[in-house]
Amino acid sequence: MFESIIGHEKQKELFENLLKNDELSHAYLFIGPNGIGKASFARELAKYILKTDNLDTCLDYKYVSKDESKKDLSVEKIREEVIDSIYIAPAMSQKKVYIIDDGECLNIAAQNALLKTLEEPPKNIHIIIISNTSSTFLPTIISRINQIRFSGISKEKLKEYVKKMYNTELSDNILEFLNGSIGGAKKTIDENKLEKFSQVEKIFNLIKDHDVVDALLTASNGIFQDLDMLKYLEFIMERDKKLLPAKFVEKANTRLKNNGNYDIVIDNMIINLVDIV
Repeated sequence: MFESIIGHEKQKELFENLLKNDELSHAYLFIGPNGIGKASFARELAKYILKTDNLDTCLDYKYVSKDESKKDLSVEKIREEVIDSIYIAPAMSQKKVYIIDDGECLNIAAQNALLKTLEEPPKNIHIIIISNTSSTFLPTIISRINQIRFSGISKEKLKEYVKKMYNTELSDNILEFLNGSIGGAKKTIDENKLEKFSQVEKIFNLIKDHDVVDALLTASNGIFQDLDMLKYLEFIMERDKKLLPAKFVEKANTRLKNNGNYDIVIDNMIINLVDIV
């Protein structure tokens, strides 16, 4: 059971026992950083509950997430995707499973709409809400749902995963930056970001050497248009105990998110960093 899931051994053991003893609750809140496998774990759990190998063809499974064009999960979507069908009997299985992703984006109206279902759940329903935090939820929601906390897998397990799946290795800096995120590792390799990480490390070393000209030239190729690279620069600066300079990186990140001019924002950041480091 859960053979395809890497790490999360305590969570595996918990749900294996709950399933074995038929003690599964009607609602769970999976909490933890993005990219660590919460959704994959939820889908595997859904397969066991519904006794199917293919959720895509299972009529008793529903996955709900925020639309990319929206800033939140609205009450209209929750009503349409969840509440309108939740009291309808299962079509293929004895149970139904709803996975609600991006739970931190559930607005107040959507949470209130879910509240009645959580208070008076149908016996054959299981709801799994996935979120990176519990702080955005109403106390009434929290009091009626079982919270399961997830964390990133160990650096060693992540290193093994990358070696097995991609036949490559990540540096200790990158592994620590990914903080146990399998999703982050996949993104790094699938989007060919390893060279970018190397360029950021080069820029960091040029800044430390007060080589402002080469640092500016190296950054002029638009590398920091990928905001993950700014986050990585901030990370290695903080890791190098240079906390004050990292604040300039954070400011640059904010300005680029607000559509600031790339050359001006990055040039100012590097000049400020060279002056202070």
